[in-house]
Amino acid sequence: MEKFRDKIFNEEVFETYRRTLPSTKENSLIKNALFNVVNKYKAKMSEQSGGYAVVEPIKGRLGGNPVNYDGNTDIPKGSERDTFYQRKICYGRAKAWGEYDFASDITGTNFKAEANEVNEYWDEERQSTVLAILEGIFGMTGGVNGQFVSKHTYDITATANPELGADTLNKASQKALGDKKAKLDVIFMHSAVSTNLEGLNLINFLKYTDAEGIERDLTIGTFNGKLVVVDDEMPVTTDSTGDIYTSYVFQKGFFEYENIGAEVPSELARDAYEKGGKTDLITRVREMVVPTLISYKGTGTVSPTNSDFATGSNWELANNDKTGANKVYVDDKLIPVARVISRG
Repeated sequence: MEKFRDKIFNEEVFETYRRTLPSTKENSLIKNALFNVVNKYKAKMSEQSGGYAVVEPIKGRLGGNPVNYDGNTDIPKGSERDTFYQRKICYGRAKAWGEYDFASDITGTNFKAEANEVNEYWDEERQSTVLAILEGIFGMTGGVNGQFVSKHTYDITATANPELGADTLNKASQKALGDKKAKLDVIFMHSAVSTNLEGLNLINFLKYTDAEGIERDLTIGTFNGKLVVVDDEMPVTTDSTGDIYTSYVFQKGFFEYENIGAEVPSELARDAYEKGGKTDLITRVREMVVPTLISYKGTGTVSPTNSDFATGSNWELANNDKTGANKVYVDDKLIPVARVISRG
């Protein structure tokens, strides 16, 4: 067996490359209806002569206390409705892959990236961005933002029963949203967590029949009436006691998603001289992934990195943009997300 530029080939038979290594990732966060695909932010940015962020106003609800209507009490003049805003930011990424002509000549195989591979690559990157955003919004600290994180986090790692049980998800949902807990209808968890629940007969995976007529399990099931999606990209950390797993619970459509688009999304760059000739495929994406009613307030960049997204100080709950005692944030019960931290 010989190699040319790290490409394995059989010099006697020139066997055709018939397989590409499959992805080890499920990319389930960006599937299963977690994205609400919209088509409005690109137009909004065009209206403001371009840019990379949108500030969307939100009309507040009527409020205040009534006075006693008894014929003697004056009715105060009408109070103004409060307004809130959410800042939403676009990010861009780019990647190139290149192959030399001679590698194809000598192996008889086309090594250039194919469309389905490129799409899968960007799905993986998009899921990494979503996980970074979740890390950031659950990394907020101080005041109302810190209270949101505390209320929407259910940590059982130090309890007598540190693994998910029959009532864990119900209690976590109630802690986060109270009487709005039914909004949370899909949970994403690591396979170690789902395996524990399967052992307790608490999770039932949906079935499908393959091409040979054999019934098989999907990676999607139900637990406490909520859809369960298994994905080993869910966060795992380790302490002196063992592994700690984070599961995320959402309302479907929690993230707005829009493909903003690049001027040149993909192109080929040809160098006919280098080592006999080389072709690069260059791809670019610009898009928005926006969590419900949580603003990206980070400044100083036209395209946040995943590290920027994962920084808690770059996020805050949507608010009325006032200061001091006059600053009001949206009610966290309107933000349908929670996380469950467990040991299995």
